[in-house]
Amino acid sequence: MAVLSGSGCASVTEDGDVSDPMESANRAIYNFNEGFDRHILKPVAQGYQKLPSPVQTGTHNFFSNLNDFVVIFNDGLQLKGEQMSSDVLRVSVNTVFGAFGLIDMASPMGMSKHEESFADSLGYWGVGSGAYIVLPLLGPSSVRDAPSLVVDFFTNPVSLVSPASATLALAATHAVDTRAVLLKTTDLRDQLALDPYIFTRESYYQWRQNRIYDGEPPKVIIEDFEE
Repeated sequence: MAVLSGSGCASVTEDGDVSDPMESANRAIYNFNEGFDRHILKPVAQGYQKLPSPVQTGTHNFFSNLNDFVVIFNDGLQLKGEQMSSDVLRVSVNTVFGAFGLIDMASPMGMSKHEESFADSLGYWGVGSGAYIVLPLLGPSSVRDAPSLVVDFFTNPVSLVSPASATLALAATHAVDTRAVLLKTTDLRDQLALDPYIFTRESYYQWRQNRIYDGEPPKVIIEDFEE
């Protein structure tokens, strides 16, 4: 038999697989998302990549700067005082001297970009992920992570923008920018993965674990022995 010791933050079955009791429904939503991506989002992202490089870089930096407000909120929840101080200084420098974040002035000055979300904070304090779920249009998530998206939205300055149509326009632009960054990754997945659904599911949990443990997740030790 096998004895597993390690993190309890990812919900896994006894054989080490991610808990996916709703796989049938999840696959249906996954297929819908893939169709939307194939016919709409991916072509738009490919067109976006043809824009001048400064436009793409500025757009990416702008949304990264807005996300730093989410990061700072979760720095506080995780009691990461030193990182929080760096991130507050980072967003201040980029907002004031970087034209509201269009130019990343902070990174060359040693203030590195960090990634934190409310789901990371919950995982940091030991809240398990629960079952894997796939959200329409939003993609892979979990019982813990899905509601956390609401908190992340309201801690991002985009939530303060009005009217709602402007918020949607910003969200759509952010989605296109993010999809453009992932074009090579998903192309590689489609070429190499025997089952893209399982590959995406497993990759999502590994990515979340790395986020929660700042790139150093606890190792899972497998010991085989006879009873």
